[in-house]
Amino acid sequence: MKKMLIVLWLLNTVVFAQGTPDYAKELRWAEQVEDGIMDGDVIWLSANNHEFMSIYTPSESDTKKTAVIVHGLGVHPDWPQVIQPLRVALTERGFNTLSIQMPVLDNDHDSLAYMALLNHSDARIESALNYLKVENLDADVLIAHSLGSVMSTHYLANNSNAFKRFIGIGMSDKTVDFLKKINLPVLDLYGERDIQSVMRSAADRANTDNQHYTQRMVDADHFFNEKDALLVDEVSDWLK
Repeated sequence: MKKMLIVLWLLNTVVFAQGTPDYAKELRWAEQVEDGIMDGDVIWLSANNHEFMSIYTPSESDTKKTAVIVHGLGVHPDWPQVIQPLRVALTERGFNTLSIQMPVLDNDHDSLAYMALLNHSDARIESALNYLKVENLDADVLIAHSLGSVMSTHYLANNSNAFKRFIGIGMSDKTVDFLKKINLPVLDLYGERDIQSVMRSAADRANTDNQHYTQRMVDADHFFNEKDALLVDEVSDWLK
């Protein structure tokens, strides 16, 4: 029994080190999401030799300005909390939106395990930028929620890119070091009833030399439940 436990521990350690996304789960998400999309079109992009789903939704106005939207832990680019409200409503506020599927793990893994997937998430954001370039669209803003903000700040801190600004919604303590390396205009938006890792790191996140950093706490929880209008207004007002 002891030997078996050691073998299982070694296998889990190898999987964690490799940081392999659960591609089968991503495909299941895609099958569920494609049939239910009312606004926008599914676009398949590629990174690390795998295709991943994204949803492109054109603006109601004639514009090249595009918001790339990054979801949180283990979900998909049309998630009804935060992601879907933003990707649709921003098209009424002068933006195209491209919401992308980020790498996921199975339900047994917590946010710490996702740190091994940061190279994969970097590649997906880069693939989204390449798509915008090919389509002659402007990568105006990167918007991310929860774990997606960890992935996004890691990308911005470690890669030259075309984004002009960044919005992190419900950013945790894992973003602190990355934020210190970002010089873009940043909106740090969170709720007064947010989760612990967001609340306890607010002061640390604000401890940056970035003169274009703004922190806003509003009347909401981590997922802006029943606060979609507040979320859209806060994001839109800052983007103006």
